Amino acid sequence: MWYVCSSLSSNTAKQIMNIFKYPVTLTFVQFLMVSCWCALMERVFKSSGIKRPTKAIIQTIVPLSSFMIVGHVFSSISISRIPVSLVHTIKALAPLFTVLFYRFIFNVHYSSQVYTALIPLTMGVILACSFTFSNNLIGLGCAFCSCLVFVMQNIFNKKLLFKESKMGEHNPNKLDKMNMMFYSGFIAFVLMIPMWLYYDGYLFLIYRESVQLDVSKTRLLVYFLLNGTTHFAQSWFAFTTLGMSSPVTYSIASLVKRIFVIVMSIIWFGQQVSFSQTLGIALTFIGLWMYQKAKREIDQGETKANENSLQCCTNRLVL
Repeated sequence: MWYVCSSLSSNTAKQIMNIFKYPVTLTFVQFLMVSCWCALMERVFKSSGIKRPTKAIIQTIVPLSSFMIVGHVFSSISISRIPVSLVHTIKALAPLFTVLFYRFIFNVHYSSQVYTALIPLTMGVILACSFTFSNNLIGLGCAFCSCLVFVMQNIFNKKLLFKESKMGEHNPNKLDKMNMMFYSGFIAFVLMIPMWLYYDGYLFLIYRESVQLDVSKTRLLVYFLLNGTTHFAQSWFAFTTLGMSSPVTYSIASLVKRIFVIVMSIIWFGQQVSFSQTLGIALTFIGLWMYQKAKREIDQGETKANENSLQCCTNRLVL
């Protein structure tokens, strides 16, 4: 279900962008739909419920939501300009950016096995982009920026979760997956209001006649509803899968998901793929597999960096 919802989310987003050229609005609606679905699911299943907002919760979630806004806007712009398969192939460079961040910013050293795995990964993405670079510079640039922002978000999340785990299970501000999704989506939606008004909102509120639609409003509304629902569902299934499996199993499942989404997007849109692009995608898969084999060492390096960061924070508090 995680794979299916991820594929549907990406492909329906592309479907919307083909007929509705407003990527900021797409991202804006996605955040609103995620928060609405979280509130609805909590009410229907009557689980722990949405917690009352506190200063600590808001301070924790605002940086996360800021990463999400920038990353998703870049992702929506890239999807509006280049094929979904290419967007996800570029996002497969996340391991490269992750290793570079930990190596040069946190001074974590890796063995040659890790760097060797990054060679076919990087070459594969270069080959996949080779025949579209000149015509889709903005789309490619936004896809790379989105990948970079999401890597920074993941590093932030790992440091945050590591810090929270050290604070113990009885932390009153600790959020479960539904509260985390609700607050990150809702706060991102609120923070995006000025951006949406500046880029798209004034067109819909003031100059409605200038908005060009290549499809009926009802059909467009159905697309948005399906995209927002599957966008929520993929996050839900990702959290659920992570909770039901080990980190290693989850990372392997995430690798296969990337392959699944790329292949399904090619089939969905009947995309013509050249031999060089096919070779590039295949090299990307091989690089991801090699990276996965070296993942234990990478995880150890990330844990060490998190421990050093936490120790520095503790020392500052003591001083």
